Amino acid sequence: MGEGRVNIFGVHWEQPWILALVPLAPLLAWLVFRGQIGKAGPLHLPRVLRRWAGARAVTDRPSAKRRATGLWLGLGSALVLAALARPQWGNLEEVVFDQSREVLIALDLSASMLAEDVKPTRLARAKLLIGNLLDQLQGERVGLAVFAGTAFLQVPMSSDYEIMRDILTGLDPSYLPQAGTDYAGMLRVANEAFGQSTAADRFLIVLSDGEAHDPDWRRVLEELKKKEVKVIALGIGTFTGGLVPDGQGGVVKDGRGAAVLSKLEPATLEELAQATSGVYREASNWVDLAEVIQETVAQGKAGDFSKSRDVRMAERFQWFLAPGILLLALSFALEIPSLPNRRRLALGTTTAGEPLPVPLEKKSTRLVSKERPSVLAKTK
Repeated sequence: MGEGRVNIFGVHWEQPWILALVPLAPLLAWLVFRGQIGKAGPLHLPRVLRRWAGARAVTDRPSAKRRATGLWLGLGSALVLAALARPQWGNLEEVVFDQSREVLIALDLSASMLAEDVKPTRLARAKLLIGNLLDQLQGERVGLAVFAGTAFLQVPMSSDYEIMRDILTGLDPSYLPQAGTDYAGMLRVANEAFGQSTAADRFLIVLSDGEAHDPDWRRVLEELKKKEVKVIALGIGTFTGGLVPDGQGGVVKDGRGAAVLSKLEPATLEELAQATSGVYREASNWVDLAEVIQETVAQGKAGDFSKSRDVRMAERFQWFLAPGILLLALSFALEIPSLPNRRRLALGTTTAGEPLPVPLEKKSTRLVSKERPSVLAKTK
C-alpha cells in the first residue's frame, strides 16, 4: 500500500483527504436551493446570474424553479470529488525492460538512395531493415539521425519506437535538399546524441550507399571511439549500380548529358566499422540487424539487461467522473432557475422590473454638395 493511501471497502484511495469533502457537496447544494443562508433567506440565483450576465439579459424559467431541489448538483459534485480522490482497484501487470543499450540509426537521404538496383529502392530497403530492427528490440533506447549534404538528429534517444515508425515513413531525399554525403556532420550529430556517459553499450548503425570525400570525418570519429561507440555499417546498393531518378519521370544526368550511374562505394563504411571494432555488411540481400548487434556485443562489453514484471493497481476515477459530469449537466439544464440570454434593444423592463436602456440612434451620413445653392440654381 502506498504512502497516504486508504483502503475502504476494497477500494484504494490515493487522495483520501478529498473524501472528507464529499458529504459537504449535497449539503451545500441543499443550502443553495432550499436552505436559509444568513439573514437574506434562500439564495436568489437570478440576482447572481444578472450580475454575471453583464450586457446580457436574464430569462426566467418557471419549470426549472419547480425542479430546483439541488439533487443533481449535490450528487454530481460528490461524484466529481470522489474521482479526484483517485479510486483504484484491480491489478495491472506490466512487463518492464531495464536496458542500458543505446542504438542510433543514421539514414542516408541523398538522391542516389532512390536507385532501384536494390528492390524496391535503396531507401525503401533501408526503411524495411530499420522497421525489422524495431520489431526485435526490447527496451533499448533508439534514436534516428538523417544526413545527406547536411545532418541533424531527427528523433532523440527514446524507448518509444512508434514515434520513429511514424516519422520514418515520410522521409525521402526532398527532406534534405542539400546534395552530398556529409559523414563528418553525421558523426558530430551522433557524438552529441550519445552524451558523455559510457555505462551502456552503444551502437551507431549507418545505412548508406556512398563514401565520404571529406577527410574531416576521421577526426570526429576519434571522439566517438572515446565513448566506445561501435559502428554497424550497412552498404545499401550493388557494384553494378543503378540509375538515379530525377523525380520527374527521367533520370539524373551529368554536365555532358549522360545518365548518372550510382554504384555502391563501401570504402568509408568499411573503415568506420573497422576503426570502432564494429561490423560491415552489404545489404543488397536481407540482413538481420538484431543478430548483427548480438554478434557485436559478444565481442565486447555486454550492456546490463533485465526483464521484470511490475504489478500496479488500476485507476478507476473515470467510473466516478463520467456520471458526475452527466449529473452536473442535468443540474444546469433542469435546476438553474434562470439563464443569461441576449439582451434585446427594445423599450420595456427586464425580469427584475428594471427599465431597459434606450437603444442608441444610428447615425446616418448624407452627401452634401460644397457648391452654393445659387450656383446650383444657375446650372439647372
